[in-house]
Amino acid sequence: MSGIPILKIKSDPETIRIVGKNGSEVSIQTINLRIIMANIWWEESPNLQPFFNVMELTIKKALKEVYDFNKLTIDYTYRANDRLKDASEIVVEINDVKADEVDVEIAGRFINFMGQETRGFFKRLTSSRRKVEENVHKEI
Repeated sequence: MSGIPILKIKSDPETIRIVGKNGSEVSIQTINLRIIMANIWWEESPNLQPFFNVMELTIKKALKEVYDFNKLTIDYTYRANDRLKDASEIVVEINDVKADEVDVEIAGRFINFMGQETRGFFKRLTSSRRKVEENVHKEI
């Protein structure tokens, strides 16, 4: 198991597929968004932390199955078109992933969440003042 590990992320409205690849070895992991979003809805919380925890651990699992490492460092940014409670679009961009200080090649950096637009005209008009953008750095 040598070479540069590759991480590929592909999302659709119901699932996110995370693929780890190193040489001829491949690991495919799937995140079912319905379960996570149902939990967030049930808790009536705009907190996306459960999703981020699952995403980080799934990335680690996909890479660990094809590349042996101890510490995973991940940097990502998430952006919302309004505060999280009212947002109809959230984009997560994976900026950097390192496995024991080895750069992981990233293909498919973006995860998009699109919801139904329920904001009124004036709320949409003034949403630029409430947009959310946050950078996250984690070591797992």
